[in-house]
Amino acid sequence: MTVKQRQVFYIHGFDPRGAGHYHRLYSTQSAQQAAVNGLDIAVSRRHRRSAHCHHWQLSTPHTQTDYCYLGWDDLVRQHWSKDWRQIISDLYVVMLAYLASGNVFTFARASYKQMMTGFYPLIYILLGVSGSATLSCFITTLLPLTALPDAGQYSLQLLAGMLVFGLCLQGVKKLGDRLAVFWLLRIYAFSARWADDKIPHLNERTEHFADHIIKAIQNPDNDEVVIIAHSVGTMMVVPALARALAALPDGHVFANQRVVLITLGQCIPLVSFQPGAHEFRAALAQLGQDPRLLWLDYTAPTDGACFPLLDPLTSCGLTRTPHAGPRLLSPRFFTLYHPARYKKLRRSWYTMHFLYLMATDKAGPYDFFAFTAGPRPVARHIEDQP
Repeated sequence: MTVKQRQVFYIHGFDPRGAGHYHRLYSTQSAQQAAVNGLDIAVSRRHRRSAHCHHWQLSTPHTQTDYCYLGWDDLVRQHWSKDWRQIISDLYVVMLAYLASGNVFTFARASYKQMMTGFYPLIYILLGVSGSATLSCFITTLLPLTALPDAGQYSLQLLAGMLVFGLCLQGVKKLGDRLAVFWLLRIYAFSARWADDKIPHLNERTEHFADHIIKAIQNPDNDEVVIIAHSVGTMMVVPALARALAALPDGHVFANQRVVLITLGQCIPLVSFQPGAHEFRAALAQLGQDPRLLWLDYTAPTDGACFPLLDPLTSCGLTRTPHAGPRLLSPRFFTLYHPARYKKLRRSWYTMHFLYLMATDKAGPYDFFAFTAGPRPVARHIEDQP
């Protein structure tokens, strides 16, 4: 079977960059991938369909794809801590949700490596603040103030110490941004607030996403409907797709694995492991037990910002039926890149987390651009691989 018309929905992760960034990323990376998979994908200009929906067309000789970016970057920016006051607030939320609650042991049992990644922001901030304080105290002791009265010495030392401490904290902040320390902290705090239903407009946004998905599934001209979610977007897709499937009765629209969910670098446990996330787990259970849905879950053990090859259902105590739920797969990035280049990529864990969306050096079973614009259905593409 050749897919003549495909509808793709893409839900991004915790990223303040909007549709323009992802349109440019797809355009540049698909052009590079053409040398590997032979797909000459013509990418149209980006158009706004609604307030939170942008789309562009992907054209190949045999297949037309409407690629729809479902955005929630405005919500991300509202929870993108920028100064130390907001950072400390996020740290407080994280410590309550993961440490004081004892939830850290749940994460440790699920993925010890990911638990250590979770401690990364806490350790960095503690070392950064304490190091800044120590350095400021040390520098002030070197000031030549012996000729001044005691009160003057104390005042100048205090003023100099505060100035040095502030400058050091600015350096800690800039370095932390470059190392994506605070990006992780923001994600953990956002997930904890989500579980406690403290993210305004989140439900409305997932309902908005669900409406678009429903219309695409109901459109008989779409040979395939593919919903792709990356990183924290894998959490956003759970309630959205659950609502969409619940609103649609069984029927021909689901025949032949026509509706596909592809989760990339999933971090679903950040919400599903939280005790108060009852509605989220109910939606997750619904997706995991619906045989009409083909769910492919790609995670890489080298991706330090996901839960690699961890079943998002059973890991939080949910059950799955024999013919439903996610297929746990690895993109096997080490087979898709030349050894020298892969060695360089491994040095940046931030890059590794976005590698799912990028061009490769070699052909292989995982091909983001074949999934979104290729002539074969996703199910056939998976079956045809060795």
